[in-house]
Amino acid sequence: MLSRRALTVAVPVTLAAAAVVNWLGKPWSALALTVTAAVGIINGLWLEGVLKGVLQPGRPHVTRAAVGLLIARWALWGLLFVVLYLMRERIELWSVAVGVACFLVALGIAGMRVADRGGQEG
Repeated sequence: MLSRRALTVAVPVTLAAAAVVNWLGKPWSALALTVTAAVGIINGLWLEGVLKGVLQPGRPHVTRAAVGLLIARWALWGLLFVVLYLMRERIELWSVAVGVACFLVALGIAGMRVADRGGQEG
């Protein structure tokens, strides 16, 4: 699974970025970066699981669990942004963008690794 493969890059990159932000004297921004990346990681894993179950050969298998997981994904993002909004005086917006970028870069790297193998993921 691509999202699981991306974890090997996303976790160290996120922790390194958060350490740098904390070193710069912005612990709340480091926390926002870490939590944003964690929500991105969780959502990537959940989405991949939903798509794997729904996109089967033949007829799509849309189940209540798949719909519930999609709703939970959006609720998690909503909760994150409510918390970030409430913390807006303590955090910097760029730290949230870096948190999202950490997992997106990891997904890109994992995708390129799979593409280099000719689409073979295992």
